[in-house]
Amino acid sequence: MSRGYRRSLLLLSAAILLLVAFGAAAQDCNECDPYVNHCSDPCDHCTRYGQDGCEAYVERTCGGIGNNNCLADECDPSWSETGRVTQGTYDGNSWNSCTHHSVQWVTLYDANQCNTNSTYWTQHYCDNVIDGTRSGGFYPSCCDQLNDDDQYDPLFTCDGNHYCTG
Repeated sequence: MSRGYRRSLLLLSAAILLLVAFGAAAQDCNECDPYVNHCSDPCDHCTRYGQDGCEAYVERTCGGIGNNNCLADECDPSWSETGRVTQGTYDGNSWNSCTHHSVQWVTLYDANQCNTNSTYWTQHYCDNVIDGTRSGGFYPSCCDQLNDDDQYDPLFTCDGNHYCTG
């Protein structure tokens, strides 16, 4: 075996060991996600804090003591959209076209009710939807203008809000 081949093999083995070592570490119990983690998912609970953070851990589960917001084992959520409310509108334009954006607060419901805490059967997110375009002219506006995609649509309006407020 050549010296270069042995060195490459040694480096590859070390890299694989590091990946396995870091991949095997459980997440911090404070980071268990009630929409993703099942109750039996392992996590590390800090038992002693020091100057540089946690110094000692004990292994628990996401459904363990103080962590009861988790998905029941063997249950997978079935999310469906139950609501969508526009909370803002704005336009994004370039030198020859624009896009009209609607910022919408979306509500999802888990039909399987997998979480052990009913508060987490519903979740929300903010969706930025392009709902029309306009082209022509020099830096056209999509605010207070007709939608090129559907001439029967009313005027696009914009309130300048780019974010959801919940």
